[in-house]
Amino acid sequence: MSAEKYGKGGFKDNKNLSFGFLTGILRVAKESIFSGMNNLAIYSVLDNKYSSYFGFTADEVKKMADYYGASDKYDEICKWYDGYCFGKTEIFNPWSVINYFSNECEPRAFWVSTGSNDIIGEILGEADAEMYIRLTALLNGESFITYIDTGVIYPQIKNNPSTIYSFLLITGYLKAVSTTLSFNGDFMCQVALPNQEIAVVYRKEILQKLERLIPQPTAIQVQEAIFTGDCKKLQKLIQTMLLQSVSFFDTAGENFYHGFMLGLCALVGGTFATSNRESGDGRYDIQLKPLSKGLPGILIELKAGKDCTEKQLKQLSETALRQINENKYDIDLKAAGIDHIYKYGVAFCGKNVEIAVEL
Repeated sequence: MSAEKYGKGGFKDNKNLSFGFLTGILRVAKESIFSGMNNLAIYSVLDNKYSSYFGFTADEVKKMADYYGASDKYDEICKWYDGYCFGKTEIFNPWSVINYFSNECEPRAFWVSTGSNDIIGEILGEADAEMYIRLTALLNGESFITYIDTGVIYPQIKNNPSTIYSFLLITGYLKAVSTTLSFNGDFMCQVALPNQEIAVVYRKEILQKLERLIPQPTAIQVQEAIFTGDCKKLQKLIQTMLLQSVSFFDTAGENFYHGFMLGLCALVGGTFATSNRESGDGRYDIQLKPLSKGLPGILIELKAGKDCTEKQLKQLSETALRQINENKYDIDLKAAGIDHIYKYGVAFCGKNVEIAVEL
C-alpha cells in the first residue's frame, strides 16, 4: 500500500487517531498541500528532535552490557556498532547490539543481508571512476565533504547518481562527522564510515556492486598476483584496466593513480588497507596489513611520469621501490610481527604501467 493511501486512510481520515508516526528511509514522494498526504512534520537523521529514538544510546548500551555481565566488552561494542550521530545524539545500531549479546558477545557484521539494497545496486551501476575512488577511500578511514539532501526521493536518486551519498547517509552506511547548513536549507556534510561493521558491509554489499569498473574476477586475479609476488601478472592486469576503463584525460597525475590503486587494494580480502600514513622516515603511499597469519604484508609506492620512454618508466618504478627501503616504510609492519613483506614500486605514464618488486 502506498504511503499516500495509508496516510489518507490510516492517519488523515481516522477519527480515532489524534497523533501518529510514519517511519521509513526515503521521504514520501507525493507529500504536499495539494495531496492526500500533507501537513507532515519531517525529522531526519540530522535533526535533534527525536534523535535518541533512532537506536540505542550509549547509556542504554552500558546498562545492557552490565545486565549481561559483559561490561568489559563495551569498547568492542563501540568499535563495531557505535559511530552514528543522529542530531547531537550518539547512537548504536540496535539490531546489531541485540544480536551481539545473543551471539555470546562475538562481534560480527549482523547487518549484512538484513534487507534489499536494489536501489544502491541500480545507482552504482552508473558509477564513474570518481565515485568509485571516493567510496573505496572510505574503507581506509578517510572522509570527504559532500552535499546532502535529507529530503531526497527515489526518482531523484535514479536520475542523479550523485545523490547516492544522501541515500547512504540516511540508510546508515555513512555518518555525518560535521554538518553545515547551507543558504538554501540543505546541508554540506563531512561523511565517513561509522564503524567496523559497516566496513564489512561496505566490502560485501557496496564495493562488489561496482563490477562495471572492476569486475570481480579481475579483483580476485589482482589479489592473487599481489600475494604471490607475480609482478608480470599484476602489471598486465593493471595495464588492461587502464586501457579499457580509464579516460586518458583522467590520468592527470599521481593523485589519480593513487586513488585508482587504492580502489584496487580496498577489494583485496584479508587485509586492512591504509594510505599516506607515517612510517619510518616518511609516509608510504599504500600499505596492506594482513588480518591473519600466513599472508605477507604489502607496501606499494607510486610514481607518475610524463612522456616517459619504456626505459624511463622502468627506472621510475625502481626509484619507487628504492624509496620504500631507503625510508624504512616497513617498520610498522615489522613491529606488528610481520616479517614477510612484499614491496612494490609502481610507475605510471598515461595508460602505461611498470612494476618493480622485492619479495
